[in-house]
Amino acid sequence: MKKLKLRSFAVIALILMVSIVGCSGKNGANSNQGKETNAVSPTNAEPTTEATVAPEENKYDLKGQTIKIGVWYDGADPRLVEEKGPAEEAQIKLIEAAEKKYNGKIEFVKFGDYGKYIENFTTTSLSGTPFADIVRIELFWAFPQLVNKQFIQPVDEFLDLNDPKYISWMKVGGSYDGKQYGMTDSAPSPYGMFYNKTLVQKLGLEDPYELQQKGEWTWDKFREFAKTATKDTDGDGKTDVFGVTGAYGKVKAFAEQMVYTNNGALDKDASGEYKFAMNSENAIESLQFISDLYNTDKSIMQPVPEDAAKEFIAGKGVIYAGFSWELGTFVDSMKDQQLGYVFFPKGPKADRYISYTPFGNMFMVAKYSKNAEVAVKILDEISLHEEGRKLANESWETSYPSKESLDTRKQMADNIEYISYYGIPDGEKLFEGVVKEITEGKVSPSTAVDKIKPQFEANMNKLLQDNK
Repeated sequence: MKKLKLRSFAVIALILMVSIVGCSGKNGANSNQGKETNAVSPTNAEPTTEATVAPEENKYDLKGQTIKIGVWYDGADPRLVEEKGPAEEAQIKLIEAAEKKYNGKIEFVKFGDYGKYIENFTTTSLSGTPFADIVRIELFWAFPQLVNKQFIQPVDEFLDLNDPKYISWMKVGGSYDGKQYGMTDSAPSPYGMFYNKTLVQKLGLEDPYELQQKGEWTWDKFREFAKTATKDTDGDGKTDVFGVTGAYGKVKAFAEQMVYTNNGALDKDASGEYKFAMNSENAIESLQFISDLYNTDKSIMQPVPEDAAKEFIAGKGVIYAGFSWELGTFVDSMKDQQLGYVFFPKGPKADRYISYTPFGNMFMVAKYSKNAEVAVKILDEISLHEEGRKLANESWETSYPSKESLDTRKQMADNIEYISYYGIPDGEKLFEGVVKEITEGKVSPSTAVDKIKPQFEANMNKLLQDNK
């Protein structure tokens, strides 16, 4: 999992590393998405009379102090990047302008031990001097733990969140209990389905992208597609081409997407309240669908391969589910094949296509920072916002193998939401156990869910109690 977070973030860094974000997620991950060179500074205002009151933010004078921005990865400071591109150059200018405006310095501080990153943040915060004023934090670290223990603070009063420069992912993924904590100008790396267009054409299948654009890429169409694609092509009595080879994160990640793309969840009810939801109608319907794919149709490669991407590259399946940052591997390894990329199919309870990720991470302000407000303003002003997203789009245009997959990637940038249950102790392990029992045909979805419900709920309650 650590590898996923770090790698997804590396891709985000390509476009946002210098717009202060990253997928995906990890994180940002991940990265997606005018030109904003000084988001909150009224430098373009007309000359004022002596009676005009000066803008309030002019009161900030750091008097040479340093605002620290905490991360766990390399390459966050564009000034230290050896081969600087347009994004790095643009952000360096913003950093220089902010240092001059606020009479201070901006430093990117790396604490590279991902496993002890939050421990370091909380320990240094309790000492009265957090290791950074603004800290990159995984959402499942932040909510509810760091909020309830008051290690981070809301930024609502410092930013005009109605400004269209703030993307929906920031406002949806970075908010908790009605308050805004996270800051980012790019969504994390989305999770979707890669498909081998060459095989699709060879097997006479409908193209998933065309179905998606008509709103017809549904569970029923996907199931039909996967069953038709699963074949014994050499007549030896064994299946050698599957509809799906597997997924990054294996069966658990595939099942997560199916639950959430059916408008379900594991840890929230329909109103968004934090509670056990794996036994909801939408979730059980999704788990039954997974069971049917594995046990009835047998259209997903079995046994589950250790490296499903490798099997996809070898042509043993038409679809592979994974993060967008994996594209480069497939382009390099499948030069004689055409590739496509689409959302997961819509479940019967869904009305639109959405990509879900558990690996969102954003910048948040330390409660114990002595310069919290000015730190928020500085981060906002050195972020590239619309310009960063424009540069991201330009980079995608050179990397995505077709107009169709490029179009999907752009759609995903505006349609990504968060899987939050990873913050629950053993949450992943318990759900993985449910999926294993279902896909091996041992028990029904409802029985598998009922078995882990007491422990899952107890862990949820403990999380909430421990963080009051």
